Amino acid sequence: MGVKIIKSTHLVYLFLVTALSLVISATSISAEAERSSAPLLSLNSPVDGAVSLDGFIDVATTNERLELRDVFRLKTRFHRIPGHDLNLGFVQTYVWLRFRVYVPVGSKAPRDLLLSIKPNFTDELTVFVNNVRDKASGQELRSYEMGDHAPNSEAGFDTSTNVVPLQLLPGQTTTVYVRARNQDASLNVSLELISPHYYRHWSLTQNAMQGAWFGGMTILLVIQFFFYYFDRKRFYILLAADIFAVCCTYFGSLGFARIAFFDQGGLGNDYFTSSSSWLGLAAGSMSIASILALRERYQVLHKFFIFAACLGVVGVACVFLGVNRHFVLIAGPTIFLLTSSAVLVATLDFLKRPSAQQALNFSAFAILWGGLAATNGQRYGLFSLPSWVANSYAVTSIIYFTLLTGSLAVRLRNAEAFAREADRRAMHSAYNAEQRAKELVKERTKELEAAKLIAERALLTELEAQEQQVRFMEVISHQYRTPLGIIKTNLESVRQTLPERDERNRQRLDRASTGIFRLVELLEVNLARSRVQGLAYSPSFEQIVVGELISAAVASLRDLIQGASIIASVSPEAEQAKIFADGEILKLAIINLLENAVKFSAPIGASSVWLAVTISNNELKIEITDEGIGIQGEDMKSLSQKGTRSERVSHIDGTGTGLYLVQRAVDLHSGRISFNSVPQGGTQATVLLPLSVAKDIG
Repeated sequence: MGVKIIKSTHLVYLFLVTALSLVISATSISAEAERSSAPLLSLNSPVDGAVSLDGFIDVATTNERLELRDVFRLKTRFHRIPGHDLNLGFVQTYVWLRFRVYVPVGSKAPRDLLLSIKPNFTDELTVFVNNVRDKASGQELRSYEMGDHAPNSEAGFDTSTNVVPLQLLPGQTTTVYVRARNQDASLNVSLELISPHYYRHWSLTQNAMQGAWFGGMTILLVIQFFFYYFDRKRFYILLAADIFAVCCTYFGSLGFARIAFFDQGGLGNDYFTSSSSWLGLAAGSMSIASILALRERYQVLHKFFIFAACLGVVGVACVFLGVNRHFVLIAGPTIFLLTSSAVLVATLDFLKRPSAQQALNFSAFAILWGGLAATNGQRYGLFSLPSWVANSYAVTSIIYFTLLTGSLAVRLRNAEAFAREADRRAMHSAYNAEQRAKELVKERTKELEAAKLIAERALLTELEAQEQQVRFMEVISHQYRTPLGIIKTNLESVRQTLPERDERNRQRLDRASTGIFRLVELLEVNLARSRVQGLAYSPSFEQIVVGELISAAVASLRDLIQGASIIASVSPEAEQAKIFADGEILKLAIINLLENAVKFSAPIGASSVWLAVTISNNELKIEITDEGIGIQGEDMKSLSQKGTRSERVSHIDGTGTGLYLVQRAVDLHSGRISFNSVPQGGTQATVLLPLSVAKDIG
């Protein structure tokens, strides 16, 4: 029982000690605040606008994250700044800001104000508000977790600033501590006290300006696609990508991405904003290089712009690898060199060829250079500039894109005017060419008419000559045929008067009759050849039995060439077939082929000629093969030309018209002819007539 009483007494004693320690600690915080050397801002009258904190803010930096209690315990040293903006550049430290506000006792009502903290993309931001009454009768400590890495607070976050409500009671001193740190961006903090009425008016104005900015950038983005539709140049797409990247950057830095996508805080907004900035560097360098045509004019400078674009892509990777803080330091100098080079090239272009397009280019790049120089100078902490200077790039960027779009519009207009002028010149040239062509046509027409007249006369002369030749042959044939017929009749009469035992005289009369018959056949063949050679020859088609045609041609050839050995072979199918043909010209073609075969076989002692007639593949096939001197390969193509003879047969009599007549006869019957050398020596001529002109008798 005694043990339990002792344990209970110890618990009560421990509770009392802990409570006393908390009271002493809170009292020490309050006392520290009272003993602070920070100047006191006294609000003697109601506030309806903004209250300047210039000269009332103390600043301290720490290398590690400290709580407010640690700041008091370690007696962190604060120093005063003249303004209300703090810019430390890219640092790893935490910064503490402190100011005090007092409302006199005589004030009738509390003062409700808002603490505005800019910019709103600070990664870690904590606000401590300590209200201390004059008589230290009580104290109150409140804290607000804000910043990109914290969830959206109910303290009053908006797209342009972080807002903390302050209720300042009469006779009460309020001390505000702000702890801030940035991980991958420059550390900038700006504090301002504003009234709720002013905040509403200011917020409305800011939202309207931001809406106008995003609307203008969207219009410029759409315009690039319209330009690309009419003029397929890649710099329109690159410029559109640059505009989109800048819009994404400000969508993140102004807090819209934080509200839309990263409401729970974390690193999402950092990734979004930083990667958009690096992509803007890549797209911007490529678009400038393309617009200024650096590849064609300044190859070395173009390589630097390509390097900057690659740097932008690498920067995106560094963002997601968590090393952007170390890599981002080279972005500023790179951008400065890029824009400076663009301004220099645009200046040279304007001096060489002053025009509206070059003037717009120069103005655009000069304004971009100024905006980037001011923004980076403020962000990097190179100059002591107010926080609003960081927004200069937002203003200059839309002016830059507007001027550059105007330059591209002028370029497109000039290109259209050039195209119209080129079309006009082309039309003029086409008109002149047409007139010249008409004149040439007239001249050529006159020449053709003269040539036609000459050709007609020559043709008429040739026709007359051929007609005379045919008439001559007809006269000769008629004149010779009559006396030869009389001679043949008398020979037959004399033969019949001879005794049968007078065989010698009978043979003499038979040879004379055969000679007369051959002479008549020769006249008929030559007369047929004369008719076929004429240009006015008109074939007469009729149904002819193939077997009879072949027999007649072979018989005529034997009459023409005494002792010719013709070995004919006609298949039964071909023997009974009919062909719709001109019998005279087709018979003449076969005779010419057989005659050539016999004639060109004689010089080497060959005597036999083979004639084969078959039906193959629905075609009538006539093959004539000899063992003569053959045909060389180079002579194959020219055999069917009129008056053409091979050098190998120059010692043999001939006019070169035989195969020409054969080719003409085959063409009239829609057939084909070919010549091939026989391996054992000689030539094979093949004539093919389609089935449409060869039908079975049935």
